[in-house]
Amino acid sequence: MLSPPGAAHSVWWFFDDNGNFKRWYVNLETVGRRWPGGRDCVDQALDIWIEPDRAWTWKDEDEFTEFTGRPGYWGAEEAAAIRAEGERVIMCAQAGRFPFDGTLCDFIPDPSWRPTPLPWWWDQTPDQTHAIRPEIR
Repeated sequence: MLSPPGAAHSVWWFFDDNGNFKRWYVNLETVGRRWPGGRDCVDQALDIWIEPDRAWTWKDEDEFTEFTGRPGYWGAEEAAAIRAEGERVIMCAQAGRFPFDGTLCDFIPDPSWRPTPLPWWWDQTPDQTHAIRPEIR
C-alpha cells in the first residue's frame, strides 16, 4: 500500500495466491494524518479498480451516492472534490505514471518478515494517546 504524502487516496497492489500481480486498488480517503502511532484517515466510500492494462472501474458508487449529503459524511461540493481526486488518479494510471508504471508489481516480501507487534495503545486516537502517553508526539 502506498499513501502519498498530502494525497487524498492510497494505492494498493493486489496479488493472487501465487504472488502474481492482479491489479491496483485506489482507496479515496481524507489526507492521512501521520503520528507516531500510525496513520489516520477517513474512508470516502468511492474507490477505483485499475487493471494491469490500466482499464479502470469505479467501485462502490452506490454507497458513495447514498452517503452524500448525510450528516457526518460529505455534501455535494465535497463529493465533487472526492470524485475529482479519483479522476486525477485515473489520468495518472492511464498515462502509466508512477505508481501505475509497473513498479512493485513483482514485489516478493522477504519470507523472514514477521508481523509487527502492535503497541498496547494501537487503537487509541492521537489525542487519546497523547493524553495517556505525552511522550508520543
